[in-house]
Amino acid sequence: MNIKEKLSQLDDASSPAFGVVSSVAVGVLTLVDPAKLQGAGRTAVRSATAVLTGWSVAASVDHGRPVLVPLRAVAGLAAAGAAFALADKSDRLDARMVQALRSAGLQHPRRWLAAGTTAIMFGSYLLDRALKSEPEYVAIEDLERVRPLAPEVRHLVEGILRAADVPGAAALLSQLDDAQELYWDEEFSSTAQFRVPDEVPRAVPHNQVFPVGGRFTDPNGRPLQVLLQVFDGKIDHLAIDAVDPDYTDDLDDLDDLINRWPDPSEVTFVLDGPDGNTTPIAR
Repeated sequence: MNIKEKLSQLDDASSPAFGVVSSVAVGVLTLVDPAKLQGAGRTAVRSATAVLTGWSVAASVDHGRPVLVPLRAVAGLAAAGAAFALADKSDRLDARMVQALRSAGLQHPRRWLAAGTTAIMFGSYLLDRALKSEPEYVAIEDLERVRPLAPEVRHLVEGILRAADVPGAAALLSQLDDAQELYWDEEFSSTAQFRVPDEVPRAVPHNQVFPVGGRFTDPNGRPLQVLLQVFDGKIDHLAIDAVDPDYTDDLDDLDDLINRWPDPSEVTFVLDGPDGNTTPIAR
């Protein structure tokens, strides 16, 4: 690493070099007792404190965005000017803190004050770095993958679509040859999401829960159903859900309870009626 790269790290408030150097510098300046300084010596220490303050603020300003005004320089100069202007108040506060430590029975209170100031400065650096290193949001579309339909999913969809003479079933059946399954991890999911090309015959109504579903029971004997959702005239997803809405809250662990799709032989296909009831379909 060359000198230029090392210096650029000191200009970045998230770099370890900045954290160490700024913390040590603050500690060293705190070791100096301003009450014992006069004239040029006091001015030198106050100037050094102002420069350190301005540098720390400037390094913390986001410099990745182009702006009309050099924001980092303005912020740094403003902070340095404020630090210099408030030097008298800062010296009085320094004296009170040293006196408080001495009253508490500590020997060499200025050393303790310098150590504490260094620790606070480095702790602030670590906290700021931790907050800025939070994982960035990743769009779910960036994580999705596609694969051919699993045989058990395809057989269930075919069973639902062939169970009864329902308008649109033939168009949806023809989409299976081109359909793919979207997935986000390799574990079993009680919902199979489909991707179907636009150049396929569409079912009408375009948006519906297909009126034929499949009924089966989970290992605990609770009744479940398999439903096929149609969106924009295409098969959209196949999902396992509770038959009784009162059981819905109890199925939050459904993917942990069930680790496979039911075989069509384990399913009773039912047809929704106009009265809201379902009728079993004879095989």
